[in-house]
Amino acid sequence: MSDVSLSSVLSFLDTDDAATVVERVRAARGERTKRSVRDGRTFLFAAPDGESQPAEVVWIDVEAAFDARSVEAFAERCDDRGVYGTLLTTGDEERAAETLALAFATDEQLDEPDEDGDRALLVDPDEVERPIDLVALSDLVDALEDAGLDDDIIDEYHEPHEPEFEEILDEIDAEEARAAAEADAASDTGSGRALALLVAAVVVVAVVAALVLFGPL
Repeated sequence: MSDVSLSSVLSFLDTDDAATVVERVRAARGERTKRSVRDGRTFLFAAPDGESQPAEVVWIDVEAAFDARSVEAFAERCDDRGVYGTLLTTGDEERAAETLALAFATDEQLDEPDEDGDRALLVDPDEVERPIDLVALSDLVDALEDAGLDDDIIDEYHEPHEPEFEEILDEIDAEEARAAAEADAASDTGSGRALALLVAAVVVVAVVAALVLFGPL
């Protein structure tokens, strides 16, 4: 097993890989899952062991690019279908929590609209009651450790996303070499131009001196 941290590995995963990790966590709990991608959004339907219908829908977005209106619509659909809703991200937890709070904040918890019609929270996001939950990076780390999957996930996913230290140094050396070569080329070009101007000036001085000493032929 590598000494890289689980949270570091998870933070590099794209949404598809993150969904696979969540599927493995749910499978370890005895749940069945089905993935659905709609309009570029990834959802995971989870059904408890022995149940035929899903009891939860997880909206997975590693970039935490949820918007308040879509989150509110997602919660309404979950409520209409009698399932529990969850947002999951390995990205900016603070941003996701604020978006979730904005979706369900009351008028008293929001500032007056700005010129674009946007409203800011007047309270801490945790003070806003919401019908769905947020699962962040630390929660996923805990779930993987509880399921005993942390070592497997690190071994499986860290290599494609964690370049070797020597490779990074090679890239830095190559970049520095290119910069030095470009600087040398620019210096050589400048020196050549200066030499040409100097030769031209010497020729002009020689011609003028010849005219002064000998006069016109």
